[in-house]
Amino acid sequence: MADSEPPEHGTLVVAALIILALAFAAAWIATYVEPGGNPRALLPWFGAGAAVIIIWGLVTYIRPRRKGPGRQG
Repeated sequence: MADSEPPEHGTLVVAALIILALAFAAAWIATYVEPGGNPRALLPWFGAGAAVIIIWGLVTYIRPRRKGPGRQG
């Protein structure tokens, strides 16, 4: 288990998705209570944001990390 990656990477991705979900909920509520508002118009924007975060997380997880001069392994 010594060769496994530290858990910080997954934590950052999850934190970014949680923050995006909270922002989406706030925007949905604000648009929903607005007269004539269409909260479904938010879906493509926040969906694209979630896709970017997930793709970024997958790419950085799959890509091998470079070993710096101070790293062992």
